[in-house]
Amino acid sequence: MKSTSLTTIIIAAAAMAGVVIASGDDFPNIQCTAATVGCSKGVKNYNNGNPFGYLCGPDGHPETLFPCSCRETDDPTCCQVLNLGGHMIPQCF
Repeated sequence: MKSTSLTTIIIAAAAMAGVVIASGDDFPNIQCTAATVGCSKGVKNYNNGNPFGYLCGPDGHPETLFPCSCRETDDPTCCQVLNLGGHMIPQCF
């Protein structure tokens, strides 16, 4: 029986959902707690300042971003962290 790692599943889902995988200068320079998931907003040089979810890497910086199309002014809770079977995933509503 083959087993698929959670990382493989997240990367595959990210590719299908239009998620951004870390790539140098395009990434917002924010700090986060290693190996956590969260939401942020108001970063001028990313997603027009709109909310986005992130997966934090081991170095304390986001390694995967989930840009939201919603605006904070329209819905302050449009980015939320969901618990899917014990796995925390950022989601835009």
